[in-house]
This record gives sequence, C-alpha cells and structure tokens, in this order.
Amino acid sequence: MLRVSTKGEYGVRIMVDLARHYGERPRSLTDISQAEMLPLAYLEQLVKMLRDAEPPLVVSTRGAHGGYRLSRDPSHITMGEIVRVLEGPIAPMICATEGEMAQICGFLDSCKTKYLWTKVRDVVAQTLDMMTLADLARESSRATEQAHEEMPSMPVATRNQFIALSDIHVGPISGGYYIPKDGESEIHPLSK
Repeated sequence: MLRVSTKGEYGVRIMVDLARHYGERPRSLTDISQAEMLPLAYLEQLVKMLRDAEPPLVVSTRGAHGGYRLSRDPSHITMGEIVRVLEGPIAPMICATEGEMAQICGFLDSCKTKYLWTKVRDVVAQTLDMMTLADLARESSRATEQAHEEMPSMPVATRNQFIALSDIHVGPISGGYYIPKDGESEIHPLSK
C-alpha cells in the first residue's frame, strides 16, 4: 500500500475534520461533506468503516442534533490506525505485507529485493504510527492559517474549507480572478 486510494484520502480528511471539531457537538456528514467538498454518499460508506473498526475510531449519535465524533481524544489516535482501517495492512509488495500474508510470492525464499520492500514498509509504518490525528489536525490548521495570511484578499467562508479549481474563473473584468459565492452563479471580484 504505497499508493493511498480515495478511500484512504477521504477517510483521513473526515478524521481531520472531526479532530478539528473535537469536544464540540457531533458533526453531520452533510457538514463534513460541505467543509471538505467530498461526496456525501461516499462519506457514509467510509464513516461506517471508521465506526466498525476495532476499537472504533468514531461514534455516532442519532437524532436532530446527531452526527459523528471521535471515539477518543485525537492525540490517542494514530494515523497508522486510521490508514490500516481504511486501506488494510501496509504492503509495498506482496512479500512485505504487515502481519499474515494473504498471498505468497513464489520467489519468497530466494527474493533479492525483499529487504528493500521490508525497509520501505517499516519506514512508512513507523511514520504513520508516530503521527497522531492531533498532530495532523494541528499542521492542517497551520497550513490553512498560513495560506490565508499569504492571500488575505481571498474570501474564505470558513478557514478549513477548500475552494475547488472549477469554482475559480478568470475573466476580463478588472483583469482579476473571480469566485462565485455559495449558491450563486454570478461572478464576483476578489479585490477592487
């Protein structure tokens, strides 16, 4: 697993969103979907995996003010735990799969490159296991703040919201860049 799928990417983004709102009311998937610009139907599948993990990574609350929250403090959840729930064991090659190998390579005993793949697996696993969800949420908040400082004229609805490239329009009016406001098709200047 050297290449993380959208399942891993989106699942990590869900977890970072929940970490940034840790201690607040439960977050609805609609709120997360809008904040992270992710497809709601896919988030439902991912949050089920995170809820069904052993131990669970998220818990759900039903009702009008229901939603999802982390099962424990983000400083007690490692990125390795999250990635393994979403992507499975870390395995750059069949011969270097964490834990029990489901598939066995015919060259396992005489493999000349197994050492390389084992080292790659161990470095990736160590990096993921040393970083907590709190670490990643903190770094993501810093990056968002830094981006806002570097582009102060850019309107930001919320500091942790992404702007899709498809929402940015270049036009001849004032020679500037334009971003439609939420729910509008009309374009607006970023600065005058």
